[in-house]
Formats: sequence, structure tokens, C-alpha cells
Amino acid sequence: MVDVLEVFPPRWREDRMLLSDRVRWDAVEALGDDDGVLLVLGATDRPSLLGRGDPQTVERLVAGAPVGAARWLSVPRGARPAAEVLDRLGLVPFSTWDWLSTAVSPPLVPGEREVRRLDVGVDEDRIRACLRTANPGTSADPTGSDEIGWWGVEADGALAGVVGVSARGGVDGRPSWHVHGLGVVPSRRGSGMGTALTAAVTRAGDAAGAPWVSLGIYAQNDRARRIYRRLGFRTDAELTSFGPAGAERPPG
Repeated sequence: MVDVLEVFPPRWREDRMLLSDRVRWDAVEALGDDDGVLLVLGATDRPSLLGRGDPQTVERLVAGAPVGAARWLSVPRGARPAAEVLDRLGLVPFSTWDWLSTAVSPPLVPGEREVRRLDVGVDEDRIRACLRTANPGTSADPTGSDEIGWWGVEADGALAGVVGVSARGGVDGRPSWHVHGLGVVPSRRGSGMGTALTAAVTRAGDAAGAPWVSLGIYAQNDRARRIYRRLGFRTDAELTSFGPAGAERPPG
């Protein structure tokens, strides 16, 4: 596996998002420079493309990339690939989203003391049952090979909220933590349970020595953004994604 540190322009060798995701790539080609970079990821016949940096620079890199059909494309918001470029890549608009991270423990929040780390071997069925109601669209898998752990909150004898963490790339041999699968059952939403779950896993990551904890949100989710900001998260990347017509989620 090629490490991004070997192929990136210098500015991008300390970018948290790219350092986190690099463990998921089996082939990487970097086009561009410190102003903007376009990564060509995976098989050359249908790669995914990821741009970081100046939107106009990335826009030019996408237009000039020696790529036919693409599996996926994510670019900085403000980059607007031309219609003919998207046609060549076989992609249509999919979503706008942000990637956030923090390297510090959050302040203690109400309800956090009720959050418990779960035993996936024992609680797998309960976690999946909660997710079916609380976050039915998630692709998070409690038994995935890169899972670090799952946390939950009980109410009336059942899990009312859960959240998982997967291992991503980090620094100095320490993996970062990526939060996913956060869900609270409808009857408990607005209670602060989601905030408590996020605070608890963020604190656990910091205590475990993770260099940072990250998560992604849809750009229009201003309520979640305000909560994460209060917990110490910063916005590292604001992105627009394009996928094949009919795609329901990004490729794994």
C-alpha cells in the first residue's frame, strides 16, 4: 500500500482528513501542488477522485485528469465541474457534506455519565435493532474489521441510542477514531442523548491516545454542526460529492 506521505505535495502531508482516509486506499496518485491536489484512488479503469485545496485549482485538475468513467468524485465546495466533465466521468450531483475533527476532550455534557461502552459480542443484535429505528440509512457495521467499539444509552430496558467508532489513519503509529452510526430512537430525540453519546466517544478516543477524533455531517445539518462545535470539533473540509445516477451512498 502506498502511503500518502510519499506521494503528496508537502502541504497535504499533515492534513487530518487525508491522513485518516489513507488506510482505506490501495492505490493513490496525486495530481497538483500545495494550492490544490486531486487524488486518483483505486483501479485506473474506474477510480474515485478526491480534491482538496483551492476550489478553482481542483476544478482545473478534475477537467484535465486522464480519467474516463469514475466511481465517485468529491471536491471542495466552490469547485464546479462542467457538465461535459461530469458526463465524461459518468457522475451526477449527490450531496454536500463536511468533515470535522477534534484533538481535545469535550466539556462534560448532561447525560454523558449514562453512556456505556457495549460488548459487541453480546450486544450485536441489540445494536442492530436500535440502528434499524434510530439510523436505518447507516452503513456502519458493528462487527466490521476496523471497528474499535460501540457505545449506547439504555431507556426502558432497551438501547435508545448508539454510536460506533472505526479506526482510521493517524500519526506515530496511533490510529485516529472516526465516529459513525450515531442514532437515537425517535421518542428520545431532542433529549441531548446524541450529544452525550458523541461527547463520550470523543473523550474515550482522547483517553486512548487517538491523535484526533473525526466525523462527517451533511452540510445542511446546522443543528448538528452547532453541537459539534460546542464539543470542540473544527471543520477541516467542506465538500461536494458526485456519484453514479441512482447511487444511495458513497462506495465503502
